[in-house]
Amino acid sequence: MRAHPPAGRSDRRRRPVARRPLPSRPLILAAGLVPAALFLMPAAASAGPRPATCTATPSILDAAGDGHHPNTDVIAAWLTETGGRLQAVIQVSQAVWEPAHDDSEAASFAMLFGVGGATRYVRALAPRGGPLRFDHGSWTRAGGFLSDGPTTGDSSTGSAGFVAIDVPGTPAIVPGAVLGRPFVLTSDGGTNLDPHWVDAAPGGTTPETAAAGADFTVGSCLPVAPGTVVATPIPGAGSGPGVPAALTGVSLTAPAKVVGRRKTSIRGAVSPARGGVTVTITRTTRGGGAPKVFTATSATDGTYVLPVTISERATWRAIAGGLGSQTATTEVKAKVSVRVARTKAGGVVARGTVSPALPGRVLWLRSDAVVASATARPTTRGTFVLRVAHPRPGRYQALFIPSGARAERALSRSESIR
Repeated sequence: MRAHPPAGRSDRRRRPVARRPLPSRPLILAAGLVPAALFLMPAAASAGPRPATCTATPSILDAAGDGHHPNTDVIAAWLTETGGRLQAVIQVSQAVWEPAHDDSEAASFAMLFGVGGATRYVRALAPRGGPLRFDHGSWTRAGGFLSDGPTTGDSSTGSAGFVAIDVPGTPAIVPGAVLGRPFVLTSDGGTNLDPHWVDAAPGGTTPETAAAGADFTVGSCLPVAPGTVVATPIPGAGSGPGVPAALTGVSLTAPAKVVGRRKTSIRGAVSPARGGVTVTITRTTRGGGAPKVFTATSATDGTYVLPVTISERATWRAIAGGLGSQTATTEVKAKVSVRVARTKAGGVVARGTVSPALPGRVLWLRSDAVVASATARPTTRGTFVLRVAHPRPGRYQALFIPSGARAERALSRSESIR
Protein backbone atom coordinates (compact mmCIF):
# COMPACT_ATOMS: atom_id res chain seq x y z
CA MET A 1 0.00 0.00 0.00
CA ARG A 2 1.39 3.37 -0.97
CA ALA A 3 1.95 5.76 1.93
CA HIS A 4 -0.11 8.92 2.38
CA PRO A 5 1.32 11.94 0.58
CA PRO A 6 3.56 14.16 2.72
CA ALA A 7 3.87 17.95 2.72
CA GLY A 8 0.74 19.24 4.34
CA ARG A 9 -1.64 16.40 3.63
CA SER A 10 -0.63 13.86 6.22
CA ASP A 11 -2.88 15.56 8.80
CA ARG A 12 -6.03 14.80 6.82
CA ARG A 13 -8.34 12.49 8.78
CA ARG A 14 -9.39 9.38 6.95
CA ARG A 15 -12.84 7.98 7.39
CA PRO A 16 -14.61 4.92 6.00
CA VAL A 17 -15.67 5.45 2.40
CA ALA A 18 -19.46 5.41 2.53
CA ARG A 19 -22.23 7.34 0.83
CA ARG A 20 -23.69 10.23 2.78
CA PRO A 21 -27.26 11.54 2.54
CA LEU A 22 -27.84 14.67 0.51
CA PRO A 23 -27.07 17.68 2.72
CA SER A 24 -29.75 20.28 3.36
CA ARG A 25 -27.31 23.15 2.79
CA PRO A 26 -26.25 24.14 -0.76
CA LEU A 27 -23.24 22.26 -2.16
CA ILE A 28 -20.14 24.47 -2.32
CA LEU A 29 -17.13 23.00 -4.13
CA ALA A 30 -13.51 23.85 -3.40
CA ALA A 31 -12.41 26.95 -5.26
CA GLY A 32 -10.71 26.16 -8.52
CA LEU A 33 -11.50 22.43 -8.46
CA VAL A 34 -14.63 22.44 -10.63
CA PRO A 35 -15.40 25.02 -13.32
CA ALA A 36 -18.77 26.72 -12.93
CA ALA A 37 -19.95 25.22 -16.22
CA LEU A 38 -20.02 21.78 -14.61
CA PHE A 39 -23.10 22.68 -12.57
CA LEU A 40 -25.00 22.54 -15.88
CA MET A 41 -23.92 19.02 -16.71
CA PRO A 42 -26.50 16.27 -16.89
CA ALA A 43 -26.48 13.76 -14.08
CA ALA A 44 -25.57 10.13 -14.61
CA ALA A 45 -28.11 7.85 -16.18
CA SER A 46 -29.31 4.77 -14.33
CA ALA A 47 -26.57 2.17 -14.08
CA GLY A 48 -26.33 -0.09 -17.11
CA PRO A 49 -24.02 -2.99 -17.91
CA ARG A 50 -20.31 -2.28 -17.92
CA PRO A 51 -19.16 -1.47 -21.49
CA ALA A 52 -16.96 -4.28 -22.77
CA THR A 53 -13.40 -3.87 -23.99
CA CYS A 54 -12.72 -3.96 -27.72
CA THR A 55 -9.79 -6.36 -27.31
CA ALA A 56 -9.03 -9.23 -24.97
CA THR A 57 -7.09 -6.97 -22.60
CA PRO A 58 -8.12 -3.58 -21.19
CA SER A 59 -6.13 -0.63 -22.57
CA ILE A 60 -4.84 0.09 -19.05
CA LEU A 61 -4.12 -2.36 -16.24
CA ASP A 62 -2.99 -1.07 -12.84
CA ALA A 63 -2.01 -2.78 -9.61
CA ALA A 64 -4.73 -2.80 -6.96
CA GLY A 65 -3.78 -1.02 -3.77
CA ASP A 66 -1.31 1.51 -5.17
CA GLY A 67 -3.87 4.29 -4.65
CA HIS A 68 -4.36 5.11 -0.98
CA HIS A 69 -8.20 5.22 -1.07
CA PRO A 70 -10.13 2.21 -2.44
CA ASN A 71 -12.74 4.36 -4.21
CA THR A 72 -10.06 6.24 -6.20
CA ASP A 73 -7.71 3.24 -6.61
CA VAL A 74 -7.78 2.38 -10.33
CA ILE A 75 -7.48 -1.28 -11.31
CA ALA A 76 -8.29 -1.07 -15.04
CA ALA A 77 -9.46 1.35 -17.73
CA TRP A 78 -10.17 1.25 -21.44
CA LEU A 79 -11.57 3.11 -24.42
CA THR A 80 -14.40 1.30 -26.15
CA GLU A 81 -17.15 1.60 -28.75
CA THR A 82 -18.96 -1.65 -27.95
CA GLY A 83 -22.03 0.35 -26.88
CA GLY A 84 -22.20 2.05 -30.26
CA ARG A 85 -20.40 5.23 -29.16
CA LEU A 86 -16.93 6.18 -27.94
CA GLN A 87 -16.57 5.86 -24.17
CA ALA A 88 -13.81 5.89 -21.55
CA VAL A 89 -14.32 3.32 -18.81
CA ILE A 90 -12.53 3.55 -15.45
CA GLN A 91 -12.76 0.64 -13.01
CA VAL A 92 -11.83 1.12 -9.33
CA SER A 93 -11.27 -1.19 -6.38
CA GLN A 94 -14.41 -0.12 -4.53
CA ALA A 95 -16.79 2.20 -6.31
CA VAL A 96 -18.28 4.76 -3.93
CA TRP A 97 -18.72 8.02 -5.80
CA GLU A 98 -17.81 10.67 -3.24
CA PRO A 99 -14.60 12.00 -1.66
CA ALA A 100 -12.91 10.06 1.14
CA HIS A 101 -11.33 13.03 2.92
CA ASP A 102 -13.55 14.95 5.32
CA ASP A 103 -12.20 18.26 4.02
CA SER A 104 -12.61 17.39 0.32
CA GLU A 105 -15.62 18.60 -1.62
CA ALA A 106 -15.21 16.28 -4.63
CA ALA A 107 -13.25 13.34 -6.00
CA SER A 108 -12.13 13.30 -9.64
CA PHE A 109 -11.75 10.43 -12.12
CA ALA A 110 -10.20 11.46 -15.46
CA MET A 111 -8.94 9.61 -18.52
CA LEU A 112 -6.43 11.55 -20.61
CA PHE A 113 -5.07 10.85 -24.09
CA GLY A 114 -3.10 12.52 -26.82
CA VAL A 115 -4.81 13.55 -30.06
CA GLY A 116 -4.33 16.39 -32.52
CA GLY A 117 -1.13 17.52 -30.82
CA ALA A 118 -2.84 18.11 -27.45
CA THR A 119 -3.77 16.16 -24.35
CA ARG A 120 -7.53 15.76 -24.07
CA TYR A 121 -9.55 14.39 -21.17
CA VAL A 122 -12.95 13.17 -20.11
CA ARG A 123 -13.74 13.26 -16.42
CA ALA A 124 -16.25 12.23 -13.78
CA LEU A 125 -16.55 14.43 -10.70
CA ALA A 126 -18.05 12.98 -7.53
CA PRO A 127 -19.15 15.81 -5.20
CA ARG A 128 -20.06 15.14 -1.60
CA GLY A 129 -23.72 14.22 -1.30
CA GLY A 130 -24.56 14.79 -4.97
CA PRO A 131 -24.72 12.83 -8.24
CA LEU A 132 -21.78 12.27 -10.55
CA ARG A 133 -21.08 15.07 -13.04
CA PHE A 134 -19.14 14.74 -16.29
CA ASP A 135 -17.06 17.08 -18.44
CA HIS A 136 -14.42 17.04 -21.18
CA GLY A 137 -11.66 19.35 -22.35
CA SER A 138 -7.90 19.79 -22.56
CA TRP A 139 -5.19 19.36 -19.94
CA THR A 140 -1.65 20.57 -19.37
CA ARG A 141 0.62 20.08 -16.38
CA ALA A 142 0.96 23.83 -15.96
CA GLY A 143 -2.71 24.74 -16.33
CA GLY A 144 -4.51 21.61 -15.17
CA PHE A 145 -7.97 20.76 -16.52
CA LEU A 146 -9.55 23.29 -18.89
CA SER A 147 -13.17 22.31 -19.47
CA ASP A 148 -14.89 22.58 -22.85
CA GLY A 149 -18.27 21.75 -21.33
CA PRO A 150 -20.39 18.86 -20.12
CA THR A 151 -20.70 15.32 -21.37
CA THR A 152 -22.68 12.30 -20.18
CA GLY A 153 -21.87 9.04 -18.49
CA ASP A 154 -22.94 6.06 -16.43
CA SER A 155 -21.65 4.25 -13.36
CA SER A 156 -22.03 1.32 -11.00
CA THR A 157 -21.12 0.90 -7.34
CA GLY A 158 -19.46 -1.79 -5.25
CA SER A 159 -16.40 -3.97 -5.72
CA ALA A 160 -14.69 -3.38 -9.09
CA GLY A 161 -17.36 -0.84 -9.96
CA PHE A 162 -16.95 1.45 -12.95
CA VAL A 163 -17.68 4.84 -14.40
CA ALA A 164 -18.21 5.11 -18.18
CA ILE A 165 -17.79 8.59 -19.69
CA ASP A 166 -18.93 9.49 -23.20
CA VAL A 167 -16.15 11.02 -25.33
CA PRO A 168 -17.60 13.81 -27.49
CA GLY A 169 -16.41 14.21 -31.06
CA THR A 170 -14.15 17.16 -31.83
CA PRO A 171 -12.27 18.26 -34.97
CA ALA A 172 -9.45 15.97 -33.75
CA ILE A 173 -11.57 13.07 -32.43
CA VAL A 174 -12.97 11.62 -35.64
CA PRO A 175 -13.05 8.11 -37.14
CA GLY A 176 -9.50 6.99 -37.85
CA ALA A 177 -7.90 9.27 -35.26
CA VAL A 178 -5.53 7.58 -32.83
CA LEU A 179 -6.02 8.41 -29.15
CA GLY A 180 -2.44 7.88 -28.05
CA ARG A 181 -0.88 6.87 -24.74
CA PRO A 182 -4.03 7.10 -22.58
CA PHE A 183 -3.70 7.23 -18.80
CA VAL A 184 -5.94 7.83 -15.80
CA LEU A 185 -5.58 10.32 -12.95
CA THR A 186 -7.72 10.29 -9.81
CA SER A 187 -7.72 12.86 -7.03
CA ASP A 188 -9.53 13.62 -3.79
CA GLY A 189 -9.86 17.34 -3.09
CA GLY A 190 -7.37 20.11 -3.65
CA THR A 191 -7.64 22.66 -6.45
CA ASN A 192 -7.38 22.51 -10.22
CA LEU A 193 -3.72 23.58 -10.11
CA ASP A 194 -2.89 21.65 -6.94
CA PRO A 195 -5.02 18.48 -6.81
CA HIS A 196 -4.55 15.90 -4.10
CA TRP A 197 -3.58 13.06 -6.45
CA VAL A 198 -4.49 9.55 -5.34
CA ASP A 199 -3.66 7.24 -8.26
CA ALA A 200 -2.25 7.27 -11.76
CA ALA A 201 -2.82 4.33 -14.06
CA PRO A 202 -0.91 2.53 -15.29
CA GLY A 203 1.64 2.93 -12.49
CA GLY A 204 2.49 5.75 -10.13
CA THR A 205 0.30 8.29 -8.34
CA THR A 206 0.90 11.61 -10.13
CA PRO A 207 1.08 12.87 -13.73
CA GLU A 208 4.88 12.75 -13.48
CA THR A 209 4.88 9.03 -12.63
CA ALA A 210 2.05 7.92 -14.92
CA ALA A 211 2.97 5.47 -17.67
CA ALA A 212 0.94 4.91 -20.85
CA GLY A 213 -1.92 2.66 -21.83
CA ALA A 214 -2.56 1.11 -25.22
CA ASP A 215 -3.36 3.38 -28.17
CA PHE A 216 -6.92 3.35 -29.53
CA THR A 217 -8.18 4.06 -33.06
CA VAL A 218 -11.56 5.79 -33.20
CA GLY A 219 -14.06 3.72 -35.16
CA SER A 220 -12.00 0.53 -34.91
CA CYS A 221 -14.46 -1.41 -32.77
CA LEU A 222 -17.87 -0.01 -33.53
CA PRO A 223 -20.47 -2.80 -33.68
CA VAL A 224 -20.79 -4.19 -37.21
CA ALA A 225 -23.96 -5.83 -38.54
CA PRO A 226 -23.55 -9.47 -39.67
CA GLY A 227 -22.33 -9.70 -43.25
CA THR A 228 -21.02 -6.12 -43.32
CA VAL A 229 -17.63 -5.66 -44.98
CA VAL A 230 -15.29 -3.88 -42.58
CA ALA A 231 -13.92 -0.84 -44.40
CA THR A 232 -10.72 -0.40 -42.40
CA PRO A 233 -8.06 -2.06 -44.58
CA ILE A 234 -4.36 -1.83 -43.86
CA PRO A 235 -3.12 1.55 -45.14
CA GLY A 236 -1.75 1.19 -48.65
CA ALA A 237 -3.11 -2.35 -49.06
CA GLY A 238 -6.07 -1.40 -51.23
CA SER A 239 -9.55 -2.70 -50.48
CA GLY A 240 -11.95 -5.45 -51.36
CA PRO A 241 -12.27 -9.16 -50.58
CA GLY A 242 -9.18 -10.78 -49.08
CA VAL A 243 -7.66 -7.55 -47.82
CA PRO A 244 -7.07 -7.87 -44.05
CA ALA A 245 -8.49 -5.25 -41.74
CA ALA A 246 -6.16 -2.84 -40.01
CA LEU A 247 -4.97 -3.71 -36.53
CA THR A 248 -7.10 -2.35 -33.73
CA GLY A 249 -4.70 -3.02 -30.87
CA VAL A 250 -1.52 -4.60 -29.57
CA SER A 251 -0.94 -5.88 -26.05
CA LEU A 252 2.21 -6.57 -24.05
CA THR A 253 2.89 -8.32 -20.77
CA ALA A 254 6.20 -8.47 -18.92
CA PRO A 255 7.26 -9.95 -15.57
CA ALA A 256 6.48 -7.50 -12.77
CA LYS A 257 9.64 -8.43 -10.86
CA VAL A 258 12.66 -10.71 -11.27
CA VAL A 259 15.43 -11.56 -8.82
CA GLY A 260 18.98 -11.19 -10.08
CA ARG A 261 19.89 -11.39 -13.76
CA ARG A 262 17.28 -13.58 -15.42
CA LYS A 263 16.25 -14.95 -18.79
CA THR A 264 12.53 -14.60 -19.40
CA SER A 265 10.04 -13.61 -22.11
CA ILE A 266 7.96 -10.61 -23.14
CA ARG A 267 4.60 -11.69 -24.54
CA GLY A 268 1.60 -10.12 -26.20
CA ALA A 269 -0.86 -10.25 -29.07
CA VAL A 270 -2.17 -8.20 -31.96
CA SER A 271 -5.87 -7.64 -32.63
CA PRO A 272 -7.53 -8.84 -34.75
CA ALA A 273 -5.46 -12.01 -34.52
CA ARG A 274 -3.30 -12.83 -37.52
CA GLY A 275 0.18 -14.07 -38.21
CA GLY A 276 3.16 -12.44 -39.85
CA VAL A 277 2.77 -9.03 -38.16
CA THR A 278 6.04 -7.39 -37.17
CA VAL A 279 5.94 -6.15 -33.58
CA THR A 280 8.58 -3.67 -32.42
CA ILE A 281 9.35 -3.78 -28.69
CA THR A 282 11.28 -0.92 -27.09
CA ARG A 283 13.10 -1.31 -23.77
CA THR A 284 13.98 1.77 -21.70
CA THR A 285 16.25 1.60 -18.66
CA ARG A 286 17.72 4.01 -16.12
CA GLY A 287 21.28 3.20 -17.09
CA GLY A 288 21.46 5.94 -19.70
CA GLY A 289 21.91 5.59 -23.44
CA ALA A 290 19.32 5.13 -26.16
CA PRO A 291 16.41 2.71 -25.68
CA LYS A 292 17.03 -0.75 -27.13
CA VAL A 293 14.68 -2.00 -29.85
CA PHE A 294 13.72 -5.65 -30.44
CA THR A 295 11.38 -7.20 -33.00
CA ALA A 296 9.08 -10.21 -32.92
CA THR A 297 6.61 -11.70 -35.40
CA SER A 298 3.07 -12.72 -34.52
CA ALA A 299 1.92 -16.33 -34.90
CA THR A 300 -1.31 -17.28 -36.66
CA ASP A 301 -3.28 -16.73 -33.44
CA GLY A 302 -1.90 -13.19 -33.17
CA THR A 303 0.41 -13.87 -30.24
CA TYR A 304 4.12 -13.08 -30.13
CA VAL A 305 6.95 -14.03 -27.78
CA LEU A 306 10.27 -12.22 -27.32
CA PRO A 307 12.99 -14.01 -25.27
CA VAL A 308 14.99 -11.44 -23.27
CA THR A 309 17.54 -11.25 -20.48
CA ILE A 310 16.64 -8.73 -17.80
CA SER A 311 19.53 -7.28 -15.82
CA GLU A 312 18.09 -4.00 -14.50
CA ARG A 313 14.82 -2.13 -14.07
CA ALA A 314 13.21 -1.87 -17.52
CA THR A 315 10.10 -0.37 -19.11
CA TRP A 316 8.67 -2.05 -22.23
CA ARG A 317 6.29 -0.94 -24.99
CA ALA A 318 5.24 -2.71 -28.18
CA ILE A 319 4.17 -1.10 -31.46
CA ALA A 320 2.42 -2.87 -34.34
CA GLY A 321 0.44 -1.42 -37.22
CA GLY A 322 1.14 2.08 -35.95
CA LEU A 323 -0.48 1.37 -32.56
CA GLY A 324 1.31 1.16 -29.22
CA SER A 325 0.66 -1.15 -26.28
CA GLN A 326 0.43 -0.27 -22.62
CA THR A 327 3.83 0.29 -21.07
CA ALA A 328 4.96 -2.37 -18.60
CA THR A 329 7.76 -2.10 -16.06
CA THR A 330 9.88 -4.94 -14.72
CA GLU A 331 11.46 -4.32 -11.34
CA VAL A 332 14.68 -6.17 -10.51
CA LYS A 333 15.69 -7.19 -6.99
CA ALA A 334 19.42 -7.67 -6.69
CA LYS A 335 21.09 -10.72 -5.13
CA VAL A 336 24.30 -10.68 -3.13
CA SER A 337 26.33 -13.62 -1.86
CA VAL A 338 29.45 -13.57 0.30
CA ARG A 339 31.99 -15.93 1.87
CA VAL A 340 34.25 -14.98 4.75
CA ALA A 341 37.82 -16.03 5.52
CA ARG A 342 40.25 -15.12 8.30
CA THR A 343 43.72 -13.82 7.53
CA LYS A 344 46.85 -14.93 9.39
CA ALA A 345 47.07 -11.48 10.93
CA GLY A 346 43.59 -11.86 12.46
CA GLY A 347 41.70 -9.81 9.92
CA VAL A 348 38.72 -10.76 7.78
CA VAL A 349 38.34 -10.91 4.00
CA ALA A 350 34.79 -11.13 2.62
CA ARG A 351 34.56 -12.02 -1.06
CA GLY A 352 31.31 -12.05 -2.94
CA THR A 353 29.23 -11.40 -6.04
CA VAL A 354 26.22 -9.31 -6.87
CA SER A 355 23.61 -10.07 -9.51
CA PRO A 356 22.88 -8.32 -11.74
CA ALA A 357 26.39 -6.91 -12.15
CA LEU A 358 25.45 -3.23 -11.86
CA PRO A 359 27.47 -0.26 -10.61
CA GLY A 360 26.92 0.54 -6.96
CA ARG A 361 28.33 0.07 -3.48
CA VAL A 362 28.68 -2.91 -1.16
CA LEU A 363 28.67 -2.19 2.59
CA TRP A 364 29.92 -4.63 5.23
CA LEU A 365 27.59 -4.08 8.20
CA ARG A 366 27.66 -5.43 11.74
CA SER A 367 24.15 -6.08 13.06
CA ASP A 368 24.43 -3.59 15.96
CA ALA A 369 26.41 -0.87 14.13
CA VAL A 370 25.27 2.19 12.20
CA VAL A 371 28.55 2.68 10.30
CA ALA A 372 29.86 0.20 7.74
CA SER A 373 33.03 -1.68 8.72
CA ALA A 374 34.15 -1.70 5.07
CA THR A 375 32.91 -0.68 1.62
CA ALA A 376 33.68 -1.80 -1.93
CA ARG A 377 32.49 -1.24 -5.48
CA PRO A 378 31.62 -4.27 -7.58
CA THR A 379 33.62 -4.97 -10.72
CA THR A 380 31.96 -5.19 -14.11
CA ARG A 381 31.64 -8.92 -13.49
CA GLY A 382 29.81 -8.29 -10.22
CA THR A 383 32.59 -9.43 -7.86
CA PHE A 384 33.79 -7.53 -4.79
CA VAL A 385 36.22 -7.85 -1.88
CA LEU A 386 35.75 -6.37 1.60
CA ARG A 387 38.68 -6.26 4.04
CA VAL A 388 38.62 -5.56 7.78
CA ALA A 389 41.96 -5.58 9.64
CA HIS A 390 40.56 -5.74 13.17
CA PRO A 391 36.92 -6.88 13.11
CA ARG A 392 34.77 -6.73 16.22
CA PRO A 393 32.93 -9.95 17.07
CA GLY A 394 29.34 -10.13 15.85
CA ARG A 395 27.11 -11.00 12.93
CA TYR A 396 27.75 -9.26 9.61
CA GLN A 397 25.95 -8.87 6.29
CA ALA A 398 26.88 -7.42 2.91
CA LEU A 399 24.43 -4.80 1.62
CA PHE A 400 24.44 -4.04 -2.11
CA ILE A 401 23.06 -0.63 -3.16
CA PRO A 402 22.81 -0.35 -6.98
CA SER A 403 23.44 3.09 -8.47
CA GLY A 404 20.60 5.11 -9.98
CA ALA A 405 17.87 2.84 -8.58
CA ARG A 406 18.55 0.46 -11.46
CA ALA A 407 17.64 -2.42 -9.15
CA GLU A 408 16.40 -2.87 -5.60
CA ARG A 409 19.07 -3.22 -2.92
CA ALA A 410 19.81 -6.61 -1.38
CA LEU A 411 21.37 -8.14 1.74
CA SER A 412 23.46 -11.28 1.92
CA ARG A 413 22.87 -13.93 4.54
CA SER A 414 24.49 -13.08 7.87
CA GLU A 415 27.97 -14.32 8.76
CA SER A 416 29.30 -14.76 12.31
CA ILE A 417 32.74 -13.43 13.18
CA ARG A 418 34.16 -14.39 16.59
